[in-house]
Amino acid sequence: MDLLRSIDKARSLDPREVLSSWGWKAALAVVVLLVGGDLVIEYLRGPTRDFFFPRLYTWVFIGLGGWLVWISLKSLGHWKWRLLLGGVIAAVVVLTIRVAPSEFPNLAPGQEYENVTTNRTTLVKPISLNVLGLEIRPHALGKRIDAVVAWMVGQWRGFFRGMTENLLKALTPLERLLLQAPWWLLIGLVGLLAWRVSGYRVALLSVLSLVMIGVFGLWGQTMRTLAVVGTATLMSVAVAIPVGIAMSKSDRLQGVIRPVLDAMQTMPSFVYLIPAIYFLGLGKVPAVLATMVYAMPPAMRMTNLGIRLVSQELVEAARAFGTTPWQLLIKIQLPLARPTIMAGVNQTIMMALAMVIVASMVGARGLGYDILSGIQNLEFGTGLMAGIAIVVLAVVIDRIAQGFARDPRNQSGS
Repeated sequence: MDLLRSIDKARSLDPREVLSSWGWKAALAVVVLLVGGDLVIEYLRGPTRDFFFPRLYTWVFIGLGGWLVWISLKSLGHWKWRLLLGGVIAAVVVLTIRVAPSEFPNLAPGQEYENVTTNRTTLVKPISLNVLGLEIRPHALGKRIDAVVAWMVGQWRGFFRGMTENLLKALTPLERLLLQAPWWLLIGLVGLLAWRVSGYRVALLSVLSLVMIGVFGLWGQTMRTLAVVGTATLMSVAVAIPVGIAMSKSDRLQGVIRPVLDAMQTMPSFVYLIPAIYFLGLGKVPAVLATMVYAMPPAMRMTNLGIRLVSQELVEAARAFGTTPWQLLIKIQLPLARPTIMAGVNQTIMMALAMVIVASMVGARGLGYDILSGIQNLEFGTGLMAGIAIVVLAVVIDRIAQGFARDPRNQSGS
């Protein structure tokens, strides 16, 4: 019977619809083959940092922009409105390429950097006491820890160096792409994304906020901050969500990991820099890893909580219909837990942004460096404008993330 129904359905299809469907599939296959071939060529061409990753980010950027334009046109009902919006987008792109400058030309007062030399603080001499013939040295434990750390650095030097080089291969091209991409293109894509997920009000707020950041001469520092925060957030989410899913499936694992998360969230943020500096040195990589560890707990906790809050009646009904554990997770638990999980991801992004000042202390450039420079040089305006830029960036990201957390069936077409 199923075979007969399939034959009848195939006969009832319009040949033009079949050709159109196969045409789209063939075009998509050709595009995937071309992009894949181009990436393979760039991978074999030389160092991945100089060839493969820049081309990969370029294709991702083009694909994201094309997808945003496509879903925007597809959301319009009549073909006349689609044609009109497509023409407006094409005209804006052409005019901005011809007329708009490639960067914001003006710098705000106080943005010039000055090197400040500071005096080092001498260490307190270790204390050694003799009590009843026993020598008590409180500093002995610290020295033993230092010896162990020095041994680890010496033995695993190749591992840490390889970790640093691999992270830089992905981080440096992303930062270079954000810095070299036209500002108007990035602002347009952010505005279009905000419009699709959160409405035109958030889109207008996002565009005006980013333009304000650029006008005050903070565009380059903002892009450097986004590169570090974005890389750390992606790594945090990639680790936190699978671990959160595992915690939701095992009470024993949750009991083991929960104290660790409590310690991670109560520990001062500066503490995360100590192992990062010792093992990885100075630069962007220790900043990314310290930010990742600091920002990971909220996403892990909220993923665990969201899955546990899914109605047990729905879970039992799904199991009664014969769903596998994988189908139960992908099609029922994760979609229903999506608002809670996205709330955790949103908090992870906010905590990563809160680490930008601390990350600047180990050599990560960005808005945090401007604030640190303002503190060191007593330049109130420099630090204030960089702080406002961080707040504005956090608000924009928060509003867009809240749009992703909503149920698409409950979103209005604003």
